Amino acid sequence: MPSTQASRVRRYVRQYEDRQARRGRSRFFTPVRILFMLLITAVLVFFGVQIYRAMVQPMQTVTAMSTTVNDEISAVGYFVRAETQISQSYRGLLQYTAAEGQKVARNDLFANVFDDPSAAETTAGIDALTARIETLETALSYSTQETSEDGRMVDGASTENLSSSIRSRIVEINTIADSRSYAQMADTVTGLERDIINRDFAFGSYEEVEATISQLSGTRTRLQNSIGERKSGMYTPRAGYFSATVDGYESLLTFQTLASMTLEDYEKLDDYPTEILPDVVGKVVTDFSWYFVTRLNRNDSDRLSVGQTVYLQFDATGELMVQARVDDVRWLGSSDALLVFASDRELASLISLRKQSARIIVHTYEGLKVPKDALRVDDEYNMGVYVITGMYAEFKRITPVYETEDYYIVRSDPSRTSNLLVFDEIIISGRNLENKKVIA
Repeated sequence: MPSTQASRVRRYVRQYEDRQARRGRSRFFTPVRILFMLLITAVLVFFGVQIYRAMVQPMQTVTAMSTTVNDEISAVGYFVRAETQISQSYRGLLQYTAAEGQKVARNDLFANVFDDPSAAETTAGIDALTARIETLETALSYSTQETSEDGRMVDGASTENLSSSIRSRIVEINTIADSRSYAQMADTVTGLERDIINRDFAFGSYEEVEATISQLSGTRTRLQNSIGERKSGMYTPRAGYFSATVDGYESLLTFQTLASMTLEDYEKLDDYPTEILPDVVGKVVTDFSWYFVTRLNRNDSDRLSVGQTVYLQFDATGELMVQARVDDVRWLGSSDALLVFASDRELASLISLRKQSARIIVHTYEGLKVPKDALRVDDEYNMGVYVITGMYAEFKRITPVYETEDYYIVRSDPSRTSNLLVFDEIIISGRNLENKKVIA
């Protein structure tokens, strides 16, 4: 009996000690559990906020790219050239032999007059044969007379040059089409056709090409003999650049009238009753120099000064940029000014133009394009942007050289990685950006 009571007492003691131990452990782990739960809650809140920001306000970036921007002025004006009209009476069908803008000497043939249409058609056929003969002769020059065993020409370097030229001309044609300057398309298309023919014949037999040239030359001679006395020629009175385009301004817009032109005179040009005499068949531009005169407001005129070099870009010539200088600025008591630009470039390309819309390119800026929304200032008040470098936000200083309404053009110096570089990811929007700060 006593042993039974002792066992019961010991059991009660153990149970009491176990309860005390559990209470002690409970008192110890309760703060740990609370801290752990708080830590888990903080982590979840942090990632929740990051996810929310990423979804609602994501970090926006833009790639830094090289760009070119023109500081330009829009204008509408008139070309002034030294032009001599060609007057000659004739009967029959007039066919020009000189191309627009072609350089001619005094007494050069510029047109034929035919008594009947058949002679004109024969002459057109002769011109086509002449062009084809010249193309074939050029094809021979692209290959040596060294041939393979089957008698075919095998100058791979020359044919590769032709293939490269063909690709370049195709790209040029696409560029002209995009710019809608179709007036420049004809020469490029003709050159493309010539290169394709040259390449094809370069892979042919040298003897076959020579035989073809001989055959075409014989046909051309027979056609020339068939015309006989059924045509007469017209010849240039002076040396210069020929144009079949006559608009009636040749006697009004001269170097002499330009020297004394006022704003009032300029405004009357639109109402000038131009008249083209019936016997006028063309003109010759006798001076390399030409002028472009236009009216500009004071804000635009103040950006230009006499002697300043600019570039002119005309709607009719697409992307062609022509260097010119500011020859004169005439205020004459008005808020607007008469601007005269002088040049001796690209005369042949511009010879048929008179009144034209133009872009006066004052300056061209090259650099990296940076949106204004990305602009930041560091603690030392340096202007710059934040870019993504690995997992960090890096501050890079910038020096704007040109400003538009939405972006800056900044200098590009790839010699140091601390400068803004092409293809850097510029941060446009982001909170709490700091240099070398880890980006979530």
